[in-house]
Amino acid sequence: MPVSVDVLRITYSVTGFDNLNRTTMRLTSISLENFRNYKQISVDISSDLVLILGANASGKTNFLESIYFLSLLKSFRSPDQFLVKSGENYFRIEVKAGMAETFEVVVQTEPILKRAFKLDGQRIKRGLWKSFATVLFVPQDLNLFSFGPAPRRRYLDDTLSQISKNYSADLASLDHVLLQRKKLLEKIFANQARKEELAFWDEQLMTLTMSIGSERKGFLDFLNSRVNEAYKNLTGFQMDLQIEYKTYADSQLTARLREYQEAEIRLGQNLVGPHREDFLVKKQGQLNVYNSSRGELRAQILAIKLLQAEYLDQHDQPPVILLDDVFSELDEERRIKLLAHLSGHQIFITTTEEHHLPEIKNAQIFTVKDGKIE
Repeated sequence: MPVSVDVLRITYSVTGFDNLNRTTMRLTSISLENFRNYKQISVDISSDLVLILGANASGKTNFLESIYFLSLLKSFRSPDQFLVKSGENYFRIEVKAGMAETFEVVVQTEPILKRAFKLDGQRIKRGLWKSFATVLFVPQDLNLFSFGPAPRRRYLDDTLSQISKNYSADLASLDHVLLQRKKLLEKIFANQARKEELAFWDEQLMTLTMSIGSERKGFLDFLNSRVNEAYKNLTGFQMDLQIEYKTYADSQLTARLREYQEAEIRLGQNLVGPHREDFLVKKQGQLNVYNSSRGELRAQILAIKLLQAEYLDQHDQPPVILLDDVFSELDEERRIKLLAHLSGHQIFITTTEEHHLPEIKNAQIFTVKDGKIE
């Protein structure tokens, strides 16, 4: 069931920059019920640049989280059951986009966890959900390089699942294959099954590894080809950055499965596949976390996120941009450049202080206080 997306042309001005008209996705209203600290709110969006002001812990990030949730059907912070307002047993998010479409999600936590997805009032299956793409900037993005591979795989999956239903389906299939294969490995170790029974699940795993790997490689090749230019445009400085994809999707996959089979049986773990992959960013041939300052790492992440938006644009999914308190850590010049490079998208920005922002024209401003938005 394909879902069309209404688009329109928008412009906004940041002092010192001339922004080109572009075609973008636009949200026109957002309604929340029992979501995080919001009992019930509904706001109309009349601009392509929306500023959300408020003190720390007032609910600014919760507001952005609701937009993100409706895009990817998950939070970037917590499982569904922790998104419900205290004392309630469900939450509802509704967003209207363009002139026609209404996207709605209801998540009930009691007596059992259930979810309902609606497009223009009609219930649809989760697998058919397609609303709008988002690109999220949060201060915790600095951990993308500092922590282990899990957040980097999640970054790849969150990006690619917004442009490819096949990729989303492959991820769901991968979860099933890994679970069944793990159970079989445990049975083999307990002498309750034979090694030969792995052949079926190995074949399934290899097919998914190659399919998922192909999509990931395409995105990472795109990043690698443009990251130095994006970094220079953002900072004014030249940087020798390389992105390396540590993948199992190659001609050695079958050999690796044979090589690791005994270890997998001993451990009862799947040691080969997309769930073990990673990508690294190197500066001048060395891992970036070891020879980059905090400011350089932040700029590298911003460059990659800008390219993420560009990649989604190229796949007919112009994203909504969510900037959560990122300007407080950027100097004035980088704030201006960041907004300039994101021109043509609808942008939601949270901040505690309006002075953190460059001079902006035609912005819609909301203030968050005590679970209300005005």
